[in-house]
Amino acid sequence: MTHASIIIECGKKSGLGRVRRTLTLARAFVAQGVVCDVFVTSDEGSDLVSAMGFTARPIAELGASHDLLIMDTCSFSAAEVSAICATARVSCVIDDLAERPITCDFVINPNLYALELDYSAYKAQEIFRGPSYALVDDVFFERAQPRDARCGYVVSFGGTDDGSLAAPVAAGLAAQTDEPIYVPIPAYQEPCAALLALEGDKVQILRAPDMAALLGGARTYVGAAGATVLEALAAGCQVCAAATQSDQHRNVGFLPSMGVAALDTFDALKISKLAVSQSTEGLQSASVSQGAAMSIARHVGASPA
Repeated sequence: MTHASIIIECGKKSGLGRVRRTLTLARAFVAQGVVCDVFVTSDEGSDLVSAMGFTARPIAELGASHDLLIMDTCSFSAAEVSAICATARVSCVIDDLAERPITCDFVINPNLYALELDYSAYKAQEIFRGPSYALVDDVFFERAQPRDARCGYVVSFGGTDDGSLAAPVAAGLAAQTDEPIYVPIPAYQEPCAALLALEGDKVQILRAPDMAALLGGARTYVGAAGATVLEALAAGCQVCAAATQSDQHRNVGFLPSMGVAALDTFDALKISKLAVSQSTEGLQSASVSQGAAMSIARHVGASPA
């Protein structure tokens, strides 16, 4: 039986997007009969790991050798990633920017802009990249409601935000629309005072909600230009995104070419106005391929060790 070691960087500094996308891939490997052990850099992502059906272990418990290794990190250097990959019979690295040349067996870049990047300095057997390989759980596609059944805005600036970014955007939306405004907050965050002050009939704070159900029933996603953008598109939402971290600038540079509203800097008033004025016609789930994780798992699993 094949065992996979899965390393995920997560927490208040790096968010939870990596957890959702990497464990979507892990679930696909489990369906292939692979036993998956999940190692996290912070226990702040443990609740989401548990909610997705796995047990989070501290990275300090990572073994010295692996049948299959999957890594999704941002702060590890190219040398560190390559060294860990060298301990595995088969290694797979999720990489967003093509700025960290590594040696591994497989590279995955699930972002919409990935086809524009140059991976020539990477030493990999194969590179999966672009919307055909978006690591979005099938449940986001399955929960998508018809356009006329949708209502409300989901305002989320990721697991690093306690509402300090979401609150002024929610306030701006509340002043312009009568639709409900939902602000999801991860379990490890305590909502900031500014967000709590807005809570009421129109603005609802949701602690660790079912994001697939939430996005599947909302009209518009307003938030960070990270992994949730792909989930929102898969769920059929309109998207209005802003870069809140350096690794999101590439995304916001690409999204307008697809008719998706995006800002390169965070401006609460501007993004709330864009979200309200955005046309109901927009890029929908066809932009992101369903079943990508299973396709990758089958391909990697069939590769010679």
